[in-house]
Amino acid sequence: MAKIQTSESTPQKNRTIILPFNQVKYMSSIHDPMQFRNELEAFINRYPELFPNKIKAGYRLKEMRVSKKTGIPTRRILADGVSYTIRPSFVMPYHVAFSADADNAMFLRKFDVPFWGLHHVFGKDAMYWYRMEQSLGRNSIIGTTIKDPDLLPEHIAADEKHSRLEGKKAYSILQRQ
Repeated sequence: MAKIQTSESTPQKNRTIILPFNQVKYMSSIHDPMQFRNELEAFINRYPELFPNKIKAGYRLKEMRVSKKTGIPTRRILADGVSYTIRPSFVMPYHVAFSADADNAMFLRKFDVPFWGLHHVFGKDAMYWYRMEQSLGRNSIIGTTIKDPDLLPEHIAADEKHSRLEGKKAYSILQRQ
């Protein structure tokens, strides 16, 4: 009888780090590893909660991939044996569009403008806009989970949904309007 080999697997975690790059600066730095590393170091110092805890111990730049949909390249890094994708915030998840291009259509959805109406005004097709709206519900689009409650600014309130991060309670954040 053949023995089936099993391996212990860990749950898939979101390994995309979304950073607020300026589009012009991003496009000029993405192809130069030293310049990109300098940009990334500035983000690590400014927003340490967005990165894995062991990023300060070092990381390695990995490959660069270019999206067929937007033509925007993204880089991957290796930190503590785990790969992370660095995605600029001016691109929607899964590179379906530029954030600025989707902004007005998604705003109109708040007022229940039908998808065929978005198609009529903005082009694409109704299913394109439906799929884009559905992707907004995934947790990779907005915000982050605060790993250290002391880092919560006073003007941000904690959401009522609690999650666990490495066995400890973590809080998703919502910005007050």
